[in-house]
Amino acid sequence: MRAFMAICFLILSTAAMAAANDAAVPSGTMKLRQLNGISYISGGVGIDEAATIRGMARQFNVRMHFVDNNDNSSLSDVTVTLFNARREIVLLVLSEGPYLYMNLPRGAYRAVIRYGGSIVSRSIAVTGDSAPVDLLLRFPAMPPGSDSLIARPVQGQFPAKSR
Repeated sequence: MRAFMAICFLILSTAAMAAANDAAVPSGTMKLRQLNGISYISGGVGIDEAATIRGMARQFNVRMHFVDNNDNSSLSDVTVTLFNARREIVLLVLSEGPYLYMNLPRGAYRAVIRYGGSIVSRSIAVTGDSAPVDLLLRFPAMPPGSDSLIARPVQGQFPAKSR
């Protein structure tokens, strides 16, 4: 009987630890990543994944959400370049969904965020005792068939070559 109880306890505790690990780092495409001392997660495509990542929000001190300016639909494939106070790139990420959550060390940062032909820049200040930084970033929709170029030369509009 004691052996049976011990096995049951072992199975239940193993299942509980697995569930806790799954809650900390979701399965599937969302993975906790690290670069230059910055841990981050990106994703939120689909109802279940969006709920999972939003449930993890309290674990991060900087949270970005990318939406279409016209209809508030979710955007992915948004490029975020994060610079420190010395103007060094500390993170370069292509979002895998409408959410990008980061844990940044204390300091001042500049985020340059690009979607299609639109670029925005935001200052981010992280202090040890401050509330998390939440950024809702709205972008215009890219035209269908767009290849994300900022500008496209018009045929026959190139300057003449100098000889």
